[in-house]
Amino acid sequence: MFYVWTEKRIDHANQLRFNSHNLVDELRQSSDDLTRMARTYVATGDAQYRKHYQEIVAIRDGQAPRPLNYENVYWDVVLANGQRPRGVQRAAPLMELIREAHFTPEELALLAAAKNESDKLVGLDNSAMDLRAQGDVGAATAMLHDAAYHRVKADIMRPIGAVSDSVDHRTRLLVEATALDANLARFAFMFSAIGLVLLVWRAKRRLDAALGCSVAQLRAGMEKLGRGDFTTPLAVSDEARDSVWGWLAHTQQSLMRLDGERSEALERIQRVSRLYSALSQCNQAIVRSRSESELFERICRDVVSHGGMAMAWIGLIDKEQGRIDVAASFGAGVEYLEQLEVSLDPDTPEGRGPIGLSYRGGQPYWCQDYQHAPETAHWHAHGVRYGWASSAAIPLRRDGEIIGFFAPYSGTLNAFDHEVRELLLEMTLDIEFALKNFDREAVRLQADQRVQYLAHYDVLTGLPNRSQLHERTRQLLEQARIHRMPMALMMLDLDHFKDINDSLGHTVGDALLSELALRLASCIREGDVVARLGGDEFIFVLRNVGSGEASDVARKLLDMTGRAYTVGKHDLKVTASIGIAMYPDDGHDIETLLQRADAAMYQVKRAGRHDFRFFTAAMQQRAARHLRVVNALRYALEREQMHVMYQPQVSLTTGRIIGAEALLRWSTPELGAVSPTEFIPAAEESGLIIQIGDWVLRQAVRQARAWLDAGLPPLVMAVNLSAIQFRTADLPSHVAQILYEEGLPPEYLELELTEGVALQDPQGAITTMNQLHDRGIRMSIDDFGTGFSSLSQLKKFKVYKLKIDQSFVRDISTDAEDKAIVSAIINMARSLGLTTIAEGVETIEQLEFLREQHCDEMQGYHFSKPLPADNFRALLENESR
Repeated sequence: MFYVWTEKRIDHANQLRFNSHNLVDELRQSSDDLTRMARTYVATGDAQYRKHYQEIVAIRDGQAPRPLNYENVYWDVVLANGQRPRGVQRAAPLMELIREAHFTPEELALLAAAKNESDKLVGLDNSAMDLRAQGDVGAATAMLHDAAYHRVKADIMRPIGAVSDSVDHRTRLLVEATALDANLARFAFMFSAIGLVLLVWRAKRRLDAALGCSVAQLRAGMEKLGRGDFTTPLAVSDEARDSVWGWLAHTQQSLMRLDGERSEALERIQRVSRLYSALSQCNQAIVRSRSESELFERICRDVVSHGGMAMAWIGLIDKEQGRIDVAASFGAGVEYLEQLEVSLDPDTPEGRGPIGLSYRGGQPYWCQDYQHAPETAHWHAHGVRYGWASSAAIPLRRDGEIIGFFAPYSGTLNAFDHEVRELLLEMTLDIEFALKNFDREAVRLQADQRVQYLAHYDVLTGLPNRSQLHERTRQLLEQARIHRMPMALMMLDLDHFKDINDSLGHTVGDALLSELALRLASCIREGDVVARLGGDEFIFVLRNVGSGEASDVARKLLDMTGRAYTVGKHDLKVTASIGIAMYPDDGHDIETLLQRADAAMYQVKRAGRHDFRFFTAAMQQRAARHLRVVNALRYALEREQMHVMYQPQVSLTTGRIIGAEALLRWSTPELGAVSPTEFIPAAEESGLIIQIGDWVLRQAVRQARAWLDAGLPPLVMAVNLSAIQFRTADLPSHVAQILYEEGLPPEYLELELTEGVALQDPQGAITTMNQLHDRGIRMSIDDFGTGFSSLSQLKKFKVYKLKIDQSFVRDISTDAEDKAIVSAIINMARSLGLTTIAEGVETIEQLEFLREQHCDEMQGYHFSKPLPADNFRALLENESR
């Protein structure tokens, strides 16, 4: 009994050791599970991992029931197969179970310290997962892999390891002490046996028959079984089959079978655990890799190093050749991949292997006996050489299309069971997810590069844009300042380029600009700059050139620009105007040089175009004056600085006033009286002419109505109309609206149009005139003879009067050519049924000549200068008396 009692004490000590190790392992495993769940959630963003994280904490803290066989629950397997551990035991905090497990106070203190550190780590994990939930993957990943995190992890594992050693040491001492008691019991038993030898001898034969062997043999066999030694089967004779020895042999066989099953299960668990580790490494590789090749190399290495595979490789499909090219590999036998031939053609041996079958079936292919399977017959020799017992071929997809294969090789038969397959498929899905991320990153990088290009270069011509021009010019100016070198900035603008866009379309215009950009770029040296500011405007920055060299370059650019262009079916020619500003004479910064080159170019435009000019101080003065005029014009109406004067129009037949021309005058405190020849073009260029012209028209119509209301004789009010005003789409209706609002009959309004209104769109001008004529509004051609009128168009215009320009009238008393021109205009107008009026009549000789030629009307200083409204009214009243 004492011997049995000692054996039970040994069993109790071993059971206590087993339970203690289970609880310590659970504390360690829960910490590892929490870390893996947190890192996996941060890497994937899958909320399921965070849910399992919270469940593990709840079970450990006793807030949720403890699953059955909780020490065998693998949370990664739960994530893979979707099955969750069922809580069938009571909920109990892990520390409470530990306190009940008979640990020493020192061991309990160490385990409590490890639990406290684990709780701290839970706080770090939750902070990292919160960052991940907010989208900050980088910060969350860093938090879970930094030194502080690993220190806390070490603080957990250190006391756990110490407790494990302490438990082993304590239970070993207890077992040794109990074993000593057992030996004492054996000696006592032996001494007792000597006293009972006679009784035993009588029973020996019967005992031998019952045991089937000697006691020593039975004892040796039991000790062998106790040690777990099942290598040599116990030999049992036919007579001893029903004896204790036979039972012991049968027990040995059962234990041997159970031990084999346990070893197989342990090996499978280890294999799955290694693959889980490889899956975790795969997720880290996805986070850390910056390219597909780097990712593929990491995956192959991790599957072999952490997943227990013998070799792994990834191949990509070469569609043109119909084969698989090795992209990455790792493990034993990778050198054979250098001569590997894997085809997708089912008619070749290389195309009937696992990869070919997987490609055609669209599913993973698992070869569980590599060295004997018929589909791998072409590679059996390699399998024998490198010890490959099983393999897999798993398709890799991008946007649903198979682009390659993941091929792991194992040295174990039937290595790819259900759990291993699921893990490898999950790893493949992670690889495909990473490929999608690489694709999105590539698209983003392309977009960023496109944005950077658009930010610095012109889309149409590929030349630097304004931003790039300013940046590079500042660099060149700094170099010129340091080395004291001159520099030239040229502004080139095409002449009448708008006509090409308007008549042939912007597509033709863009093609011409693209061809022009190539020509212009070929005219400058390397290191110089040519840029497009927009439209048809180009800028050149020439290093270390004086005015003479700049003139040569300008002539070359004009010549190159003026050569013929073939755009589609169109043969085109254009000219250009160039303005040149020199550094340092004309400015020290890009803004000043651009402004002054623009001023010089503007002077070329005004002088007739197709030339170049250097900037001068006079240009600056004119540009400054022009700017002051334009700025003042913007406030002229608001500040009531404009007023309308009226010049009488007289019938040469009766000598009476039959009409008045409304003439705009402007005077400011800063500029004084500004001539209409200066401010009218400025208003047209700035777009203010619409507002000003509308104001003049309304003032003139209102004044004509006032004179009618005062009982004065009716007269026709002539108002000049800018070509820009004439081209507005709603001009006829707008004029009619003003007449209606002011109450003036349309027959008392005459709109004076210049010849140029019909140059750009003759048909449109005729349509507008017809609409005005249909509303009863009179029209006349102002400054006739100074433009480019076509008689074929003139006869289509609904005008009733031609105004002979004063440049022809001024010298008709002395100049024979002017006399001939005026006489021809009057005769032509009469033949067309049009009235003629001569402006600028200042002498009696001019007046007599006009009467001789039967001119109908006149206006000028000979009769009266332009008058304010009150003076004009007085003139009308005097004439009426």
